[in-house]
Amino acid sequence: MASGNPIKRMFDLYTSELSFNEIERLIKKESAAVYEFYKTEIPPVVPSQNKFKRALIFTRSLFNAFLLKLSAARRVFYLSALLIFVIGLLVNNHAYLIFSFSIINILLAFELADKLVVKDDLEMAKKIQTSLMPEVPPENEHYTITAYSEAAQDVGGDYFDFIVSEKSGKTFMIIGDISGKGMAAALYMVRVQAIVHFLIETHSDIKEIITELKKYFAKKLKREYFLTITIASIDSNGKIRFCRAGHTPVLHYKKRTNEFAVLNPKGMGIGLNDKGMFEKVLTEETVETEKDDILFFYTDGVSEMMNIAKLQFGEERIKRIIMENADKPAEEIKERILQTIKRFQGDAPVNDDLTLILLKTK
Repeated sequence: MASGNPIKRMFDLYTSELSFNEIERLIKKESAAVYEFYKTEIPPVVPSQNKFKRALIFTRSLFNAFLLKLSAARRVFYLSALLIFVIGLLVNNHAYLIFSFSIINILLAFELADKLVVKDDLEMAKKIQTSLMPEVPPENEHYTITAYSEAAQDVGGDYFDFIVSEKSGKTFMIIGDISGKGMAAALYMVRVQAIVHFLIETHSDIKEIITELKKYFAKKLKREYFLTITIASIDSNGKIRFCRAGHTPVLHYKKRTNEFAVLNPKGMGIGLNDKGMFEKVLTEETVETEKDDILFFYTDGVSEMMNIAKLQFGEERIKRIIMENADKPAEEIKERILQTIKRFQGDAPVNDDLTLILLKTK
């Protein structure tokens, strides 16, 4: 009985915590994400070439893209292992095959160790970024407020915040999006948050806050990055004033008439070549709501979420979900939106951070 146990123990060791969902994720999601990672290094297909030649070029390009991601030393060891493996096959020498197999496994162990170290760092960065976001929205006498944010990677470039100014007593809502995703976008967004907090305590006018943010922040951005942001304030009488610097429009569902207004005041993204027009173009809009009206602020990761067929979720779906669930509490409307997005996405990879703020008038 004991003699049969080692095989079972080995089987249990390698299949522990294995599930069908994990296999499905590996095949459908992770393989697609890996391809997207290497795709930037692969030259575009030439339609005039025959299929066999295109396949050879693609395979070679994919292999080269993989090799170039390795460090120079590991690249040499990997190619040496492949060469030893081929020689072992040709001369039928098992020792060569075992040796090449050992080299590749040692390299795999190094790569895995690097990945785990980076993963630990990213987990810590994720915790820090999450701690900078508000855990719960502030209580407000005029609105029920709910929000949600999810990064496409461990950390992301979306940002939302609620700040109650000690100076003016106003409640400010901020939602922003740095182009791109990952660590670089997250680091930029931390800087945005610090600047916005400072400006809200020194300025009460939203247009001034965004203009000053542009002055402080635009010169720090690398050329390939830009920021879109919407800043809104809730007055003591419930009026909402907001400006948007190139950000997605605000959707205003009017309960009394059962229709939407798309609030899209002029404004340019921060970091773009505005040719001195930023301050001239930026406009402020005031919104007055009635009971059970809904205001929806979001980043483009919501409307541009893609499914496996490369179709976008779109603004019209957002409107339909809000309209169909307008009688429900704000939190439940938010959950319906998120559930519908997840169903729509299916097995498609997440390509952008997703953030939303929803207000319902009391």
